[in-house]
Amino acid sequence: MLSFLLGLAFVAADRQQETISGGNSLARLDRSETIAGSDRGALLADRFGSDAEKKSAARRRLSELAADDEARKAAWQAYKTSGLHDALRQEYEAKTVATKDRKSPYLWRHVGEKPKDGWSLMIAMHGGGGTAARVNDDQWKGMFERYYHDHPEAGGYVYLALRAPNDTWNGFYDDAICPLVERLIRQFVVFGDVNPDRVYTLGASHGGYGAFVIGPKMPDRFAAVHASASAPTDDETMGENLRNTMFTFMVGELDTAYGRASRCLAFANQVNTWRGERGGYPGTFEWRPNVGHAVPDRDKVAEMIRSGPRKPWPRTLVWVQSDDVLTHHFWVEALKPSDRGRIEASVTRNTITLKAEGQGGLALWLDQPLVDLARPVTIELNGGKATTLTPKPTLETYCFGLEERGDPRLAAPVRVEIGTKP
Repeated sequence: MLSFLLGLAFVAADRQQETISGGNSLARLDRSETIAGSDRGALLADRFGSDAEKKSAARRRLSELAADDEARKAAWQAYKTSGLHDALRQEYEAKTVATKDRKSPYLWRHVGEKPKDGWSLMIAMHGGGGTAARVNDDQWKGMFERYYHDHPEAGGYVYLALRAPNDTWNGFYDDAICPLVERLIRQFVVFGDVNPDRVYTLGASHGGYGAFVIGPKMPDRFAAVHASASAPTDDETMGENLRNTMFTFMVGELDTAYGRASRCLAFANQVNTWRGERGGYPGTFEWRPNVGHAVPDRDKVAEMIRSGPRKPWPRTLVWVQSDDVLTHHFWVEALKPSDRGRIEASVTRNTITLKAEGQGGLALWLDQPLVDLARPVTIELNGGKATTLTPKPTLETYCFGLEERGDPRLAAPVRVEIGTKP
């Protein structure tokens, strides 16, 4: 069953929802209205404000407004300047990031001059891991002060060294790390004038293991990811998810502890297989003969920035889940994320073909880079009967997307829910 959610309103009676059950159906919806900029600004301020009654009224009104470029810019500005982010701002000013069960300090600086479209963000993760706190502290400070070389000529960026949230062996790659990194990115996109299409992460040794997990778990957040002197982790490195994200990794031939060299060789072969089967999987594997754990990776920052921006609307994607924590992958949302879910999706013209296994409900976020919103969209799920609907982009749905993602490039004006069997 497909549910076309028009405005994602908060009260069922106000939701303006049309349910389509099987066959070829067309959801016919009225054209969105327009509104003066000043009136829209007041509505958006109420939408992201703290007054529940005003917020409710704004949501209803915004569900009838079109989400054109000007309206989206206004919504993003209202979101950024709202009081929703008071706690986030306090963390940002204290150079910490916290979720309900993790907290990490970080150090950062600007390198080069600010580009017109905003700073790039480079998140670097240190070595160490399961050792004394003072050792990890030294590794963290070394990552900030001297490990990677500054490259202002590659374009202005924020260089940020993240301290692992604990001193365990998997501090950078347990299930709790991705929400922490997502919140960190949100801090700098909202307050630091960072371009969300130019966020990168990399690490060496313990930090490289983190990159091998964080990158594949949340590839939609990064333009590029790099891992050095490390290896993939069984049941945590979901490499298939990297179809649309630049991922590079480097290991020395003599770096055989914990099977690092052999694991990287096996992963490289697997990536080549996926690349041959379905295309994509940009990136390279660097095998360093006669090199041990200390690899020559100090200039990776420049290489990553020069590789270009993120592509947030891929027309083909694979999402293999390894936890029940993360709820989004590019334009696909898991309503009830499962640690055994697998989703494949592709778009041809205005037809979306989905294959879902072990996942009990999906939502698709749709926008112009993916489909033509002025034409009917057809959805085919698991080889069943196709369903066709006419989308109605609304500013309210886009606002809801901003709250969900904290990213104006991943928010979208249309959301379609799909019921699947887990």
